[in-house]
Amino acid sequence: MRTKLSLILLPIVALLYACDGGTPSLTGDGSNDGNDGDGVIVGGGTGAGSGEGAEGPGEDPALAERQVDYNEALRTVSLKLNRRLPTLTQIRKVQNASSPKAAYEEEVDAMLADPQFSARMVKFWRDTMRMGGGDIDSAAVLAARTVTEGKPLTDIFTASSNNCPTYDGATMTFADGECNNGAPAQAGVLTNPATMKQFYGNMAFRRVRWVQETFMCTKMPAEVSANPSLKDGKDYTSPWPFESVATAPINFQDTQSVVCANCHTTLNHVAPLFANFDADGQYQSSIQVMTPIAPTPVTTEMSHWLQPGETTHWRFDQEVADLPSLGQVLAEDPDVSECMVARMWNFAMSKEDIVADLATVPYGVIEPYVDEYDSNGQDLKQVIRAIVTSDDFVSF
Repeated sequence: MRTKLSLILLPIVALLYACDGGTPSLTGDGSNDGNDGDGVIVGGGTGAGSGEGAEGPGEDPALAERQVDYNEALRTVSLKLNRRLPTLTQIRKVQNASSPKAAYEEEVDAMLADPQFSARMVKFWRDTMRMGGGDIDSAAVLAARTVTEGKPLTDIFTASSNNCPTYDGATMTFADGECNNGAPAQAGVLTNPATMKQFYGNMAFRRVRWVQETFMCTKMPAEVSANPSLKDGKDYTSPWPFESVATAPINFQDTQSVVCANCHTTLNHVAPLFANFDADGQYQSSIQVMTPIAPTPVTTEMSHWLQPGETTHWRFDQEVADLPSLGQVLAEDPDVSECMVARMWNFAMSKEDIVADLATVPYGVIEPYVDEYDSNGQDLKQVIRAIVTSDDFVSF
């Protein structure tokens, strides 16, 4: 069974100040990030997994009393996938069928093929990625198009072209589009100019948070050592060497209030990958993000993040040299698979956001759908179908 190391810290609920003086976000959506645009929240892993050996509450006896009702499920799934009530013809078809299950699944397939489903996915990914409409949602549109067309979701991390498609809400159609932001190589949403613009902030920490929270379904700290240690009497839980992060101009080894390195050993090894995108999301040949030093911020240098000799990584044992390499790592990360499936479960079951609202999903609940996702070529549309035709969805 998969385990999320960050869940070892559950249920930490205190929101603590980030090491460089930012105000923590109360929602995890970057809306109250303070002066530095970081807003790192320490602890509180919120992924889908329950962890090996985790004991949850016993099964609710009411679950055993549920009855399968395909007509009620038809109403629910129609609102969910197409945002409209089923027609009388659809209702009678399922109600009078010799096999209501087969008739219901036939209607589900029709809904998934309906152009209205594309609009539903665009809205879902806009909400999930915290991206608005207009000209700043091309990353969400890319994800929506990938799901709608039944392509591997991993394409959103690895696609090297046509990464900024547009969506016409009137005709409910997608159109090709190149990002053209000057990046030396494209990597799906990771090099998306609208995303880089939306999450521009000091030292590129907001961009790292966006990747972590959107696709890993957990807040920082992202990594937890199997053998924590003490630093100045406080728990140091990161697997990274404590001394790997910089001490000037910001002391990421500070332990006065919290152990900053618990989060920043990971953050600081990832952030330089996003640092060359300017405030408009355009890639430049030099670092464009700032280090918040009073009274005047200065352009960040590699030494502001890491000690000499350190290189960029996604995780402690996963060195990545550039964003295409990061995209490939994310495409192969089992925790990304779990996160995406958990988000689809919450979508189907009308649950809130996994990160912002702590609407976590026990891994045992979604395990069959993770297996489905891994075996079908990362086709999230088929996972949605499996969820909305499951006993849990059609029973009331």
